[in-house]
Amino acid sequence: MDTDKIIYLNVKLVPAFDTETMMCHTSYTVFATHGDTLSGASGWTLQDAINFYRKQYDIGNQITIRLRRPFRSQ
Repeated sequence: MDTDKIIYLNVKLVPAFDTETMMCHTSYTVFATHGDTLSGASGWTLQDAINFYRKQYDIGNQITIRLRRPFRSQ
């Protein structure tokens, strides 16, 4: 992954049901396309999804991640 650019992530809001608390809530999926490659990660919170994306694709904290708005519903 290039280390000299800003990464723009799309965000999808995913309706979810927590079977432990028996409550509905929203989980998040962040994704980006790099050429023909789609990369993404999901989490219960938006911050979790972004942190997982950084970890999964080895993106250091020195690289800026920005979010495209508006967020999309699934």
